[in-house]
Amino acid sequence: MLATSTQLRQFLREYRLLLILGCSALLAELAYAILNLSAMPMYLKFSLHQEAALGLIISTFLLTEALSRPAFGALGDRIGRKPLLVAGPAVTAVTSYITVKLQGPFAVPGLVLLRAIDGLGSGALWPTAFATIGDVVNERHRGAALSVLNVTYMGGLALGFLLGGAANEIQGTLTASFYLVSILLGTAVVVLLLFFQVPKSAPSRPLPETVGVTPELEAFQHPERFRLGTLFRSFGEAPEMIVLACVTSLGVGMLTPIVKLYGVEHLGLSETGIGLLVAPIAASMGVAAVPLGHFGDRYGKCLALCWGLFGCACGMWAVALFRSVAVAVVAGIVIGLGFTVAFPAWNSVVISATSPDRRGEVLGAVGMAQGLSAIVGASAGAFIYASESLSFPRLGLVNYNVPFWLAAILLTCSAVIAFTWVRNKHGFRDPAPGVTPGQQRAALVACAAALVSVGVWVATCYTRPIAPDRVTWCWIQQLVRGRPDRAMRFVIANSGGGWDGVAESRLLARTFREWARKREARYTVYKARLFDHHRAQVKVVFFLSGKQRKHFEVVLRRLESREWKIVRVSAKPNSQAYSR
Repeated sequence: MLATSTQLRQFLREYRLLLILGCSALLAELAYAILNLSAMPMYLKFSLHQEAALGLIISTFLLTEALSRPAFGALGDRIGRKPLLVAGPAVTAVTSYITVKLQGPFAVPGLVLLRAIDGLGSGALWPTAFATIGDVVNERHRGAALSVLNVTYMGGLALGFLLGGAANEIQGTLTASFYLVSILLGTAVVVLLLFFQVPKSAPSRPLPETVGVTPELEAFQHPERFRLGTLFRSFGEAPEMIVLACVTSLGVGMLTPIVKLYGVEHLGLSETGIGLLVAPIAASMGVAAVPLGHFGDRYGKCLALCWGLFGCACGMWAVALFRSVAVAVVAGIVIGLGFTVAFPAWNSVVISATSPDRRGEVLGAVGMAQGLSAIVGASAGAFIYASESLSFPRLGLVNYNVPFWLAAILLTCSAVIAFTWVRNKHGFRDPAPGVTPGQQRAALVACAAALVSVGVWVATCYTRPIAPDRVTWCWIQQLVRGRPDRAMRFVIANSGGGWDGVAESRLLARTFREWARKREARYTVYKARLFDHHRAQVKVVFFLSGKQRKHFEVVLRRLESREWKIVRVSAKPNSQAYSR
């Protein structure tokens, strides 16, 4: 039955402040998603050529955000919500604009400082937004109202990659998305200043669970002070959940700063293409959040946690093993749905296992462990991604996808912990049958088989030569970094037909290095085309600023030693505008 105009006006009048807050939160989350996940990785690597600093910069944001939330939550109780709601996005609107003005030797220290300020802005915004719900929405509807902010998070994630990438590609520069961030946050500030009026006083009282507000949301609404002692004290009460939080968040955190770079450099996607890939994954999580959130209530919290993490591990292995856009989309949806099932059950297991007077403390400790592990993971993932010494070309692994392998291994370990330690301690609380011994054995056998298979595969790969596309990738990488002497081990110096490997490598090194410095060049090495057992061809495409691309065809020959070496490179003479 459609609502009448009177009912619609009444709804808008009653929930006007909630709708304004939700709109502003969506704009802010969209801006933060663009800034941290889309704009910053691309700008650091291809404009500033400082990809090694990516982990430090992202971790600085995460750390200052986590440490400042409790203080800003208490400050909002004293001075009112609106000043912090406005100040948070306003600060980042300014720092995002300043970011693109930083150049030279002080760029990285400046970016670290700006991201620390951004962390303070985010730390001021989100606890205040959740606390504001308690001020403007009555108790009967607070559970649904709090979910509005969770929906804005998924909406920002779904659209952040797409809008940030589209801005860059339309303008033909990697700085356009930073200006978009400033515009979005500036709009959020204007909306809050002009339309949002909330009383200065009256932070809400703790809500009983019967009104639909989970204790973890209440803890987020009024976060406690950061104390390592809390983490150690809570470890004795729920050690299995804290260990599980550390292992899982470490694996997921590794991928946070590099997802977009991986899509561009390893899968050959455009920035807009990555947005189109991420959008259905985030949308599926948003649509399925409510029904899958009740999965644990119906079939058991422990069962939902175990199989949710098992599904995440399977999806991550698919991403690590197969270099395919289609596989990445399907696996991403599986991972997203797996976490959608596992995380509500995760918190419910902690709630069920702790006494009411310690529940908030233990939930806070688990959240703290997750946050610290995510910070370590983000730093490690970005470092591995930027370090060529951590490539294993004989395995077909370059530093681009090593973090995905480590994440798959860590999520597999998480599934093992869930099916053993967590299931044995908490499984009795699930309604029958729960996680049966047969399910437990099957899952553990599958995880063990996966890890053993990896070991066997590694041993087998080291008996084989490096694949042609990986030889080409290693050669191109050295040339882009201006190291033709190191690149020479991948080519034949003189193979006949006028080929001079030394001269060609030096010439291309100068060209590629200039493209990287002056034209924000990025490249993709595609799968090899085998003509026979002794000859292969690999396509390489460089994408330059100004919507230009350069194509190269690299020909390789297998020697008597079974190793592949480059014997010829041909290039199309014309640059082309590209639209993918």
